[in-house]
Amino acid sequence: MPRERYPKYGWTLVQLNATPAPRPRPGRSHLENVGSKYFEPVRTQWPMTKRPQHARSQETAMKQNMQPVVMHLICAAVVLGIMTFAAAKTRGDARMNDLVLGDGSQWKYLGEQWREDEARVIQHPAGRDLHSRALYVNKAFSDVTVEFEYKAGYLEGGAGSAGLILRAPDGGHGYVVHFPWGGQTLRAKNFWAGLADLSGDGYLRHLRFDLVSGVPAETDRWYRVKVQAIGRRIRVWVDGFQALDVSDATHTSGFIGLTGYGQYRFRNIRYSGTEVTVPQWDGKAKIRHPATVLPLPSNPVNQGCIAPNGDVIIASDSELLRSTDGARTWQKEQLPKHLMGISGMGNTLFTTSDGRLIAIGAMGGFISQDQGPNHAFYMSQSPDSGKTWSETKLCPLKDDFEWPSNLSKSVSGHRYLGPWGPLVETADGSLLRFTLGGTGFLPGYPDIQSWGSHGCLARVFRSTDRGQTWSGPIDIDQPVAHRKERGSIQGSLDLTETNAVAMGNTVMTMTRPVYGAGMWQSWSHDSGATWDAAARTSFPGYACSMTRTSSGAIVLAHRFPGYSVNISRDGGRNWDAGTIIDWQPWGQGALIEVEPDVLLVTYMNTDLGDWHNLVKTDISPLLSQRFRITQDRIVPLGPDD
Repeated sequence: MPRERYPKYGWTLVQLNATPAPRPRPGRSHLENVGSKYFEPVRTQWPMTKRPQHARSQETAMKQNMQPVVMHLICAAVVLGIMTFAAAKTRGDARMNDLVLGDGSQWKYLGEQWREDEARVIQHPAGRDLHSRALYVNKAFSDVTVEFEYKAGYLEGGAGSAGLILRAPDGGHGYVVHFPWGGQTLRAKNFWAGLADLSGDGYLRHLRFDLVSGVPAETDRWYRVKVQAIGRRIRVWVDGFQALDVSDATHTSGFIGLTGYGQYRFRNIRYSGTEVTVPQWDGKAKIRHPATVLPLPSNPVNQGCIAPNGDVIIASDSELLRSTDGARTWQKEQLPKHLMGISGMGNTLFTTSDGRLIAIGAMGGFISQDQGPNHAFYMSQSPDSGKTWSETKLCPLKDDFEWPSNLSKSVSGHRYLGPWGPLVETADGSLLRFTLGGTGFLPGYPDIQSWGSHGCLARVFRSTDRGQTWSGPIDIDQPVAHRKERGSIQGSLDLTETNAVAMGNTVMTMTRPVYGAGMWQSWSHDSGATWDAAARTSFPGYACSMTRTSSGAIVLAHRFPGYSVNISRDGGRNWDAGTIIDWQPWGQGALIEVEPDVLLVTYMNTDLGDWHNLVKTDISPLLSQRFRITQDRIVPLGPDD
């Protein structure tokens, strides 16, 4: 291939076509000898007449002055192109290092030691160690890229999570990229990804928690993950789909590691990055668990409130716990049998605005449409903050309503609606009791919105006379669209397990979806008499508990991911990204403000197995936590706080 050498500039010009380069002519410049096929000479445009002598002199001088400049520009362009190509090649082809457990000497474990099989598949600890972390402490990084595959398993608790730890200076701080799963998300086929701040107190505070489009939600399936942390920017891809893109500078360097809850597997882990000085490992590091155990069973679902005298009371079935020091210590009491057991799925405790402590529920926990075994609410009152109780009084439903025509039937043939969650009271004294219930085929409405449908419709019973009588069930999702020739457009068939808060006479509900992704939200501005159409929120949640603090913060505790808390500080219009306070997969307990902006939350415990297996003789004890609401986060509290 013909070449022209230019030692002055240290480079060689290569002719790229088959035409030979012209021979150099004496008296011509390098550029002119190369020819117009290679460089277009700079020419001054003159009119199509004979140029004057002074013009030709100016052109000659211009050529002579421009030649060194053009040559330097060409050299710079060539060098810049080579550097750009080299840099691109370095970024794209950076050597990735394999990461394995080996003999475990380069790893530190929080929880039991992890395992690795002959195929280099890394597994969770052998024991029933539900929450565990493994950190690679041989190297530390600032900017880092990690690729891996993981597989989710379905433990008897029905939930789990697997993910990556980034920039961890120790076992209790850093970023966590995680991918949780559970029975509800698998049923609804929703794949979620989260980036959380691990800040040393046992809580995982989400910076982002997003639904990932294009990725199916399954167990026993290998997912391919890429995580890249460059400067402030952290990006995550799952099976090639971008899952997260977050900017944050809380943690700048540290170890990488693996984390999980339940059953999980990792393989094909590779990494590359900018190495930094390895932090000194804290041998006392462990996974903090802020929860405490209460002497009540996890099943049935418990309920509680602040009694008229200021005591905190929690009840489950026929047992009651009482605290006189803001839920720090407890004393156990027995409830009378005629209350028929306290449970969030039926009978609940509530202190009204006029100072009455009442236990209210349905006979057996359900309201029957057709005068079946259970056909009304009952109520009992305590004159001494729960020490003694009156006999139960029947509180009938008013007869000025029509039952919904689409209620699902029970095995016995009766149609039921099940009370769910605590009572809510509005400023005008109205009491609201929300329900869950199925809906079947709607023969009168054969349009696309309801034809052949079966799902859940959330409803509410309402009392305007202090609980003495109750309305019929009211849908909390009431679309305004109507098509009379084909019937009204029905509300969503995706609503179940509702909880609510009152702000004056405005009521805001949060409802678990059955097949949807985010929770449903509904509003009433007339104490629950009528409702707007339901709308979706941006985060998931099941088996929720909700309350409003004295400062106006709305606090929502719920199952998935793990056991989480979301906060709204503007009346439910906007919510934070959520905080995982525990990994127990069940919820629906009490949520009580025991001091200004200090809350007690109780929730189910799965340490002894599946919560709904009533055959077991050993029932896991109830779990509880106290935490404080601050301007930007929730903070766990100890018994002395």
